[in-house]
Amino acid sequence: MAENAKITTLDIKDVLAIVRRRKWLIILPLILVTLVAFGGSYFLTKQYRSSTMVLTEQTRYLSKQLQAMVPGMEDNRYSDAQQRSRLIAIHNEIISTTYLSRLIDELGMADDPVLQRQAQKMHRSHPDIPVENLVYHIAIQNLRESIGVDFNGENIIEISAESSDPEQAMTIATKLAEIFKDERLKSELSSVRGALDFSDEQLSIYRANLDEAERKKADFSARFIQNKLDESISAESNIHAITADIDNLKLMIEDNINEQTSVRSQLSEYKKSDLDIDLGSRYAELKTTIFSETERLASLMSKYTWSDPKVLNANLKINNQLQDMEAIVEDQVDSKFTRSSANDRNAITRLLVLQTRETVLRKKLDNFEVSLSTLRNRIAQQPQIEIQMRNLENEVASAREIFEKFKNQVTGSEISQSLMRGEAGSKYRIIEPASMPMAPVKPNRVKITVLGGILGLVIGGAAALLAELLDNSFRKVEEVEEFLGATVLATIPGIDAIKGKVKVR
Repeated sequence: MAENAKITTLDIKDVLAIVRRRKWLIILPLILVTLVAFGGSYFLTKQYRSSTMVLTEQTRYLSKQLQAMVPGMEDNRYSDAQQRSRLIAIHNEIISTTYLSRLIDELGMADDPVLQRQAQKMHRSHPDIPVENLVYHIAIQNLRESIGVDFNGENIIEISAESSDPEQAMTIATKLAEIFKDERLKSELSSVRGALDFSDEQLSIYRANLDEAERKKADFSARFIQNKLDESISAESNIHAITADIDNLKLMIEDNINEQTSVRSQLSEYKKSDLDIDLGSRYAELKTTIFSETERLASLMSKYTWSDPKVLNANLKINNQLQDMEAIVEDQVDSKFTRSSANDRNAITRLLVLQTRETVLRKKLDNFEVSLSTLRNRIAQQPQIEIQMRNLENEVASAREIFEKFKNQVTGSEISQSLMRGEAGSKYRIIEPASMPMAPVKPNRVKITVLGGILGLVIGGAAALLAELLDNSFRKVEEVEEFLGATVLATIPGIDAIKGKVKVR
């Protein structure tokens, strides 16, 4: 088996001999294909490219010195993987249907007759899709093939567009950069506007509370309440107890409002209407019952001390009913805000519970103030209007103080958010506008010609190799010996043709 095996070798001389024999099979395809590629490049549609650069700066609220002291902020540069992820995200954002649909509308590209004809042709295969939708579909696909996005630095985005019309390429790149800048600013400022809207709504609530307190003061000024004290009680000690309770209730209300403000700041993305939920008839019944119990408690406080069992039982009943109301709030929030996160549900529950407690505290405060006024009126034998008027004036002053505090907070928030708005406006800037391309980027005639030459050389080489394989003539002594199975005894060397004539004298 080893004896029968034959090893065929091909040295450089054999290759050169083949090239010399088949040179025209190699040269002709090389020349022809190169010429065809070069000439054909003049028939290809010219493509022009225009690009613009947008600077996107990262917002930093700390100085560089402080950033260096904060863990994780020493180096603000992105890694290669993060930069690639950012590029992919920004590229997908720019070529998204939202961006490109807006681009088509603003440039009026949907009215292009060529697109209309293509859409009409496609409509025959998809009769259930409106022609207008198909126009947008075709235009978006064409734009996605002609738009490029790349980073030219860490925070510089280069947006490029290609078109057979140089002016259109410049217009597309310019408009797309403006849309990107506008949409990014709109996204960042939406949260700012939402927070301002929410603050305005809350300010109107405290304005309404102040108006209500002033109205109650005006209404009560025309009323007179007079009652006789029970001789068996110590009116003076009860007045001190109720006064202390009133002061304590005011402090609790103020703390409650401050906590509500803190919780509301966590829910700035929710409108007030989103948080107004129906808590059900059971909640309303408990609320009515608690209001009745607070009136009863205030009445008992004018006759009995805090340690009296009647007063203790009334307080216990109010607390139990308040816990039932809070449980209802928690159940309703869990059922109606299932799509919200756990943190949002907890914050909404906390806000509604605080509002429930504020309502009860204010009702207690009103009833205790009435009871206190009644006691003082009985003691002094003076018109109740003067005593209650002072209490209502205090309530108006308290409501006004709360309103003014919140108004000042809103003003400060508006100033802060105005700064954020200005900062966002300067965050995205077009640092290099798109310009009119003077020369086409496609077709690249040099590249096409070189590729044509390479293709011609491949075709010529393949043709030469095929011709050589199909040629049965003998080229070497070894081939003859192999074919005849006999040894060659002698060979006749080739005689070159005599160039010119030989003169013999």
